[in-house]
Amino acid sequence: MNDLAARSEMGATAVVDRTDMASPMTRHDAATTRDFPLPSRSARLGLGGPATSSPVTPAPDAAPVAASTTQDPPNNDGPKITATGRHRSGPPAAMKARAALVAVAAGAVAMAVGGSGATDSPAAEPATTDIVPLAAGADGTAVGAPALASTTSDLDGGVVPAASKADMGGYGKQLAVGKQLAAAAAARDAAARKPMFAAPIKAKYSFTSAYAERWGSFHGGVDLAAPLGTPIHAVSDGVVIEAGPASGYGNWVQVKAADGTVTMYGHMASSGVLVKEGQKVTAGDIIALVGSEGFSTGPHLHFEVWRDGSTKIDPIPWLAAKGVSIR
Repeated sequence: MNDLAARSEMGATAVVDRTDMASPMTRHDAATTRDFPLPSRSARLGLGGPATSSPVTPAPDAAPVAASTTQDPPNNDGPKITATGRHRSGPPAAMKARAALVAVAAGAVAMAVGGSGATDSPAAEPATTDIVPLAAGADGTAVGAPALASTTSDLDGGVVPAASKADMGGYGKQLAVGKQLAAAAAARDAAARKPMFAAPIKAKYSFTSAYAERWGSFHGGVDLAAPLGTPIHAVSDGVVIEAGPASGYGNWVQVKAADGTVTMYGHMASSGVLVKEGQKVTAGDIIALVGSEGFSTGPHLHFEVWRDGSTKIDPIPWLAAKGVSIR
């Protein structure tokens, strides 16, 4: 029994002896690893903190290296303690800024490389810190928002029609004046196109009597037979000096030209006289309608020409000299 205990004790001692008899190189390597701990992350980025962690003195029977950890001391604003015990200030500001830029650049590169293939992560929300919401008005539109026309579309170029504030009263007056001027110009043009002399009847008629002796008396004009109501035209420009009843002619119309020549139109009904005394007429104007009043055997126009307003002359050669032919 004593021998068994002695062998057990010797066996335990032998184990301890083998541990103590480990090669000096192995123990030196373990101590060397613990003597140079990695600097803290703050020190590597230049953001403050001690340059190295406090040195750890290994004990002969210390635990394995993996069990020993290093802790960063708190980042105080006071002087930094180094391994030599001397005091110095923290990294300069330029070094801190450069380290910060390097860290940001490294993070961006890591995001571009590692996050480009990510499909499960939700999409990043857009930053809204600079957006200021607008207050809503009574009609639901945002107060301060630019006004847009409700009728604009992609086809009209985005042009917003402006409300017209022009006074259109003057435009109406000018329009009326313009119409009057246009009518006057048209009348002048029509008058200019009219001939200086015209035939007394332009419709179909029959020449029934000439300027000559007839039935024991002198017939001082020409007779042109036409249906009742046929228009009678002024032969020349002039002024109406007579328009109404006349003995033997029923009703007549006399027009005096600028040279004093008078043209006479007879045998109209009272309703067939279409002009009045003092009225100005131009060649070709309708002044009366064919009738059969007075000494008449049928509807016809009795037409005479009075030179100087008193002497009767043959109408046929006088009209021919003016470019008008009747027969």
